[in-house]
Amino acid sequence: MELDKRYYINVGPGGTFKPSGDAQYDTTAKHVDALIDKLRADQQQRVLLYFHGGLVGLKSGMEVAERIHRYTAGANVHPVTFVWETGLFNAIGENLSVIHKSKFFKKLLIKIIKIAGKELGVDIDNLLAGSKGIGQMSDEEIARELQKDAPFEVTSVDPTKKSASLRLDDETQISDAYIDTVVKNEVEAGLSEEIADDLELIHLAETEKPSEEALLMNPAYSGGLATEGEKGIISLALLIKSAVRITLRVIKRHIRKRDHGFYPTVIEETLREIYINDLGAWVWGAMKDKAKRMWANDDFSGEPEKWHAGSYLLDRLNAYQDEIGSPLTIDLIGHSAGSIAICHLFDAVKERYSGLRFRNLVFMAPACRCELFNQSILQNQELYDHIRVFTMLDDYERKDQLASKLYPRSLLYFISGVLEDGEYDAPILGLQRHITDNAPYDKIPLLQSISHYLEQERRMVYAVTDATAAEGFRSGSIRHGDFDNDKEATLDSIIAIIKN
Repeated sequence: MELDKRYYINVGPGGTFKPSGDAQYDTTAKHVDALIDKLRADQQQRVLLYFHGGLVGLKSGMEVAERIHRYTAGANVHPVTFVWETGLFNAIGENLSVIHKSKFFKKLLIKIIKIAGKELGVDIDNLLAGSKGIGQMSDEEIARELQKDAPFEVTSVDPTKKSASLRLDDETQISDAYIDTVVKNEVEAGLSEEIADDLELIHLAETEKPSEEALLMNPAYSGGLATEGEKGIISLALLIKSAVRITLRVIKRHIRKRDHGFYPTVIEETLREIYINDLGAWVWGAMKDKAKRMWANDDFSGEPEKWHAGSYLLDRLNAYQDEIGSPLTIDLIGHSAGSIAICHLFDAVKERYSGLRFRNLVFMAPACRCELFNQSILQNQELYDHIRVFTMLDDYERKDQLASKLYPRSLLYFISGVLEDGEYDAPILGLQRHITDNAPYDKIPLLQSISHYLEQERRMVYAVTDATAAEGFRSGSIRHGDFDNDKEATLDSIIAIIKN
């Protein structure tokens, strides 16, 4: 049965009512007007605004909208799902598949793993063969390990196997300048020798890449010539230089305790250096831009399809509240990247609709940066009554494989380590490691503040909860996409919160 358009808003390009390509699901300003008319006819003052996550295209978004409508049937609330067609999962999956098939990428990865492992004294632990230093492994042995679903998953650090320059009593004394000079000399020597002896890797680097791979490569690898950049041709000198940069960043992150595990960190830094072009700058950046632009200031004149969908709903809700002369009860729920949309919603309300307030704010595996959460939510606590955050324990987060073999961590880890601009290990609200006041994050005032806030009044729920968890505090999610699935305890908890 097709869902009534009074229960969802399909956000088009640029956060507007522009058609998204499927007329069956397009939303117009008139549909929002009809939504308000239904609230008026039903004398309904309770509204739920739901924002799906970043893994969702149109079809999946509509499935979520139908599920939310079904789950809230007995909750005396009018649900409105924002279907904003992020499609992040498909874009990431397709791009990672292209990269994973690249012989050049795999060969380069082996060299970085070997030298970074040697410098850091990383051992790979095997139940049958015991521990072995990664720096002593052959290219063939590393290649075999890379065929596993979770390569280098069990590792340890043997201080006696670290390079002489890193074998210091107090690693906190190792400055970036020290790494960029002393350690760099060792890394450069090791990589130069490894790469120079591998004629196949040199050939793969200096050969034109398949177009689908070249399009994903960082334009900086053009060597100053646009045609080379488009073809993905990398000279021997640039190859060594980039491998050194990647390896040094891996070393710095381990020393600063900001790594995501040895192998995932190598993958993250390699992607950030060489393949970030389309993967992050376009896909993730465009999605965040849409989450913000749907709330853009608008006078609602001119062509209605150019009006910003989120702002139009807020404007109509605000007018309806004025009409009935009493406050609406509005609950906000955001899954994953939906939390980013809600943060920007708060900014719009603070700026233009100060009469609106929110009862419950619920985040599930939120993908927003901690800085945005602080700026938009914590600095505007007068706009809401209660908040609850559901997310996974870090043990489950680390096992939630985004891409088997290539990236054995969750989407939130990938966002933190790859997609966010200008910073590795970017603090993400849904990652337990960032919000529990543990080292090294206990030295970051912003994260300390967020951690202390969320610890109060039972605001945090970590999956998987046990059988003793109270109603409204239960979650069984062990994968990022599970939180809003059917038969998932988290949705039952949300309904309990709404009914309270």
